[in-house]
Amino acid sequence: MFKRLALLLLVSSLTTVMSPATAQEESTAKSFITTQPCDRLPIMLEVIKGYKEELLFTGEGMTFSARDRKGFMGGMMFFTNQESGTWSMLQVYGDGTACLVQNGRHFEPYSGPQRF
Repeated sequence: MFKRLALLLLVSSLTTVMSPATAQEESTAKSFITTQPCDRLPIMLEVIKGYKEELLFTGEGMTFSARDRKGFMGGMMFFTNQESGTWSMLQVYGDGTACLVQNGRHFEPYSGPQRF
């Protein structure tokens, strides 16, 4: 009985020490383990051509391994089909591997305010 009461008091004191803001921040943090289809760049480009998407912009970025959280740098290619609204984002690594990071629909240029 004493052990249960001591445990209850300990848990109660720990939860009251955390501020509501801290608890909220922890509950909204997200971490995902995803699957990205990957192949040689020419093959991935053929898939994108099937959606009639054209290269809109490029950049560089880092993706983190789910296994060991190691970062992998790669080039990024963002494609869109301005008529259908589809889009795709590839990450291309130094060995020629390209991975589909994300794709979607309803792409449209943003013309609203730039305040965040």
